[in-house]
Amino acid sequence: MAIVKSGQIIATLDDWKAWGGPKDVLTQWVPNRSAKELARAWLAAGPNAMPSEVISVFEHHAAFGPLLGWVAEPEGKLPFDAFRGEPRNSDLVVLADDQHGKYLIAVEGKADEPFGETVADALAAALERGLSTDGRSKGIARIEQLGSALLGPKQRGEPPVGDLRYQLLTACAGALCEAKRQGVSRAVMLVHEFVTIRTEDINHARNAADLDAFVSRLSHQSVISVDSGRLYGPFRVPGNDLIPCDVDLYLGKVVRNIRDNPPER
Repeated sequence: MAIVKSGQIIATLDDWKAWGGPKDVLTQWVPNRSAKELARAWLAAGPNAMPSEVISVFEHHAAFGPLLGWVAEPEGKLPFDAFRGEPRNSDLVVLADDQHGKYLIAVEGKADEPFGETVADALAAALERGLSTDGRSKGIARIEQLGSALLGPKQRGEPPVGDLRYQLLTACAGALCEAKRQGVSRAVMLVHEFVTIRTEDINHARNAADLDAFVSRLSHQSVISVDSGRLYGPFRVPGNDLIPCDVDLYLGKVVRNIRDNPPER
């Protein structure tokens, strides 16, 4: 049970910053924001434990049993297609073990920043890139493949794909592909949210609505909202040549509120 990056065991915040910190350390590695608080939460749990809110969400789902072991990597790279460019980065990738076998958790640390741009905005940006590179950009093809592999055709009453947050699609695709590479049949996309003195409730509400819209489309409305402390699934996606259709996908959210006890550094 360890947090490891590039062969280096991570035991302190300084270790995490040096080996697995965010790209923009100056603006992102600060107290009360997601990068540092995710690291703090997982390190404070102790050398052999996950944060209590994470343990709880798995204890209350029938597809998971008591934790037997795990290893985690900060800033794990999770490619989900064959196109050139930077692969999907997950804030923390965990390979865990219970009595059913191994499973993968892709953790998305979140304060109150949004889940990236909408799919509509991502498509518009991809089109602009294509126009400026004489069609060499593969952004539009990437988004089309993600939509067909994860969501399939829109059914009545479902939110339009353009309104969904692109980061949620890439997070699930990366988790599914990494689970397949690891030879495991369960993949979890887990949002670890932090309520702090630097976050706004209106932004937390926006993120909750965006997560609800995504799970509604993903599940074809069998699930229409995501409650904190619960894990939903399994879901099976249509898949493609790289994104597997035979891995069970689970989605959940846990929240840690540190507003009343903010860290000093």
